[in-house]
This record gives sequence, C-alpha cells and structure tokens, in this order.
Amino acid sequence: MTEVSRKERYGKPGESMRITSNMIAQSQIQSIQSNMAALNQAQLQVSSGLKFQEASDDPSAARQVMATKSSLAALTQYQTNVQAATSRVTQEDSVLQQINNLLDSAQSLGVSQATDTATAQTRAVTNSQVQQIFSQLVDLGNTKIGDEYLFGGQQSTTAPFASSGSGATLAYTSTNPTGQRAVSIGDGQTIAATHDGSQVFINSGVLDSIKQLSHALDSSSPTYGQAGITAALNSIQSASGSLQTIIGETGSAEQQLTTTTQNLQALSTNVTTLQSNLQDVDIEQAMTELTSRQTAYQAAMLAMSKVSTLTLTNYLQ
Repeated sequence: MTEVSRKERYGKPGESMRITSNMIAQSQIQSIQSNMAALNQAQLQVSSGLKFQEASDDPSAARQVMATKSSLAALTQYQTNVQAATSRVTQEDSVLQQINNLLDSAQSLGVSQATDTATAQTRAVTNSQVQQIFSQLVDLGNTKIGDEYLFGGQQSTTAPFASSGSGATLAYTSTNPTGQRAVSIGDGQTIAATHDGSQVFINSGVLDSIKQLSHALDSSSPTYGQAGITAALNSIQSASGSLQTIIGETGSAEQQLTTTTQNLQALSTNVTTLQSNLQDVDIEQAMTELTSRQTAYQAAMLAMSKVSTLTLTNYLQ
C-alpha cells in the first residue's frame, strides 16, 4: 500500500486520536454541566428545605400542594368561626346560670311573702329586692361580647332591653331582639350556637314573671296579695323550666363545638403532614444527596483535567 493510499484511508498521523480526545472532552463537559446542575439543585433543596421550587419541577406534587393549601385555608377559617362561636356559647352559659340563680332567689322571696303572716311592710321590703333582681336581669339581657350585644339578635349593636317604673308600674321595653346568627363550622355544616334575647328573656317568661311578682308585692297594684304572689310564683316556675331547656340546648351546642374543634385540629394536622410530605425535604437525606453530588462534581472536574492534559500531550506528539 502506498503512502498516499494509507493517508487517504487512515488520515494524517494523530488525527484519529485528536478527534477521539475532543469527543471525550465534550462528554466530560456535559458530565460537569450535568453534575453542576444536580449539585445546584441539591444545594437549593438544603437551603430552602423544599423538594421543588417551581410548579414545573414537579407538576403533580405542586397541584397536590395547592390543594392542601386551599384545604388548610378553609380549615383555618372554620377554626376561627368555631372559636368565635365557642366564646359566645361560653358567655351565654355564664349568663344563663346567673339568670337561673336570680329566678331561684326571686322564687324564695315570693314564697316568703305568700303567707298569711306577711304584711304590707315585709312585702314592700321584699319588693325592693325583687326589683333589684329585675334590674339585674335587664342588665344581663344587655350583656356585651366585644362590641356586640350577646342577645341583640340581628340588631347586635343596639341594647336590646331597658327597664322603667317600679312596683306596680315596673316594666321593660325591648328592640324585639330576634335572629340567631349561624356560622359555618365545616363543609356544608353550620351552627346557630347562641339564643337571641327574645328566646332567653321574653318567650321564656323570665322578665314577665319577675315583673308579675313585683306587682303582686306592691300594695297599690290590683294583683297585690297572696293570690297574686302565688300566680307569680307559678309563672317563675314555668320560666325556670323554659330556661332549663335553653341551658340544655346551650350545653349541646358547647359539646358540638368542642367535638368540632377536635376534629378540625385533627384534620389540620393531617393536611399539614401531607403538605410537608409533598414539599418538604428530609434534611438528613438532602445533606447526604448534597455530599454525593459534590463528590460526583469533583470527580467530573478531575476527569476533565486529565482529559485536557491527555489532549495537549497528543497534540504535541
């Protein structure tokens, strides 16, 4: 074979080696770039604590994370509503217990004057105490929670009750405080946790029964005397029964809110855990991955330096 044909077939001496070295160098550059990208990603995960930075990094997980964020926002709102409702229920329960005690006191006072031995003087003294009870009941009807009247119904910024007169003219006025405000405590679940003023103080007969007793204890009233006092005591007993029903309803609402609070907390914990599993990195695992990526990158750099030296040597030969 002639020298010319050999050159045509195999090329110039060293040319095949230079092409192979270039290919190796390009491969090493690509390896370095790949390892650099992986190293940067590992460093970013460690520094941010997140598995991915953009939704495009993991679309499926990103969609699930967005769903958990929406769920957590809804759960937070439900928890806020439940807390507000619980505060109102707790306050109402306290007021109801005070009303119950006042009715018991009025009952005892009335019984003491529903006898033949009672006189106009003892009844007048007792009436002053009954009127104080009436005044306390009106004050309880105007209980505020924050900037609102607890028993104001739909007119929560207006005092629902006011008293006037004394003895035979003792009376009260109201704003007709009706309307229970329902709050959302779950998906499709609402609760009207508290009662309005009409339910607690008017429909139950609480205010009217004490007013009736005061009239019966006033010597200037048409209902004055033992019969009038006895009738008033029956009204107070009836009001007490109605109040017990309301107390029972409040207790049930309180229990429901307690259960709901526990359920919402459990759901919130579960969703938060799911969200963390989807987006948060395991720091120990991430640090191990970072170390591995650093090692791989350093190895690629070392290999590249050897290839560069080899290529230069071949060129010189």
